[in-house]
Amino acid sequence: MKIGRNFTNMLETSYLTDKERVLFKKGELPVHNMDARVQIRAKRDIKGQLRVGKEIGLGHIELDGGVPNPFLEMDDSEISGAAEFAKETGMTLSLHLPYTYVGAATCALQESDRLIAVALMKEYMDFAARIGCVSVVMHPGSVPFYQAVGEYLAMLEESLLKTLGELYPYAKERGLVFHMENNTAFDSYGVENDECIGIIKKANAQGMDIKYCFDIGHWFTIGLPQFGSRPIPDPPESIVEKIPPEMMYQVHLNDFIIEGNKFKFHPPLHEQKGFLKKENLKNLAGIFRDKGVQIVVVETAVREIEELLGAKDIIRKETEYLNEVFS
Repeated sequence: MKIGRNFTNMLETSYLTDKERVLFKKGELPVHNMDARVQIRAKRDIKGQLRVGKEIGLGHIELDGGVPNPFLEMDDSEISGAAEFAKETGMTLSLHLPYTYVGAATCALQESDRLIAVALMKEYMDFAARIGCVSVVMHPGSVPFYQAVGEYLAMLEESLLKTLGELYPYAKERGLVFHMENNTAFDSYGVENDECIGIIKKANAQGMDIKYCFDIGHWFTIGLPQFGSRPIPDPPESIVEKIPPEMMYQVHLNDFIIEGNKFKFHPPLHEQKGFLKKENLKNLAGIFRDKGVQIVVVETAVREIEELLGAKDIIRKETEYLNEVFS
């Protein structure tokens, strides 16, 4: 079982110019503007991600296809160079497919919209195959809250099953393990474990072998007051027991903090400020092993200036902590 990482925003300050870094330290370049400026730079440097991953003790890197990203504009030499470097480091790669804008239409009720999303996902899977990824991960799509009810749910499921039926064989032909991931409660659809497992079971009954990239941090969002403060079980990791082992290959690991109406996505796991304390993670590691999980992708992110400037130290400490816990 490999510990890997989607770097999210954790390497972004490494790509600031000297002038931008001065402004950022002073607070004159807001975090969201820094993110907007350097996101493409950081994602494009795949060799840099592999280098950092190797240095801190990871075995896998998930490339972040969240929009914006540079992947469809990268030329052959960039792609082949990154693929070769991954082999040299002994690390594996996967790709998180886009999940906003066009990428959110994978379950669209409008067939023309859904087909555009499918075509886009295929382009990204072509990139994933060329760069040597072992797997790809897709969200179920995002739905307006007023259509995530009643008869709409059956219509959404029908659309999503069509999409899975078109994307799974495309991924298989390219040697990619294809995953569907659970959404956050903010997306209104594809949030609950039973819902996602049920959809994958229906797809797999048609001869597919789609895996479930369960994201426990996404699932914790059901506890927010705006979504009814639905209960998180004790211990929280017990939710994973419900996932059939044949659906598990790659999972996402991140935490979530709820403090009244306030929340924090993806806090550093070694700080133990969310639901997943050290004992919970030890139990979770055991469940993952029992169910045959091959790759655990950590998705920590931070938002404060000092945290972002010290992000490499944070991920180094977090990786050491996780390697100890999972050993």
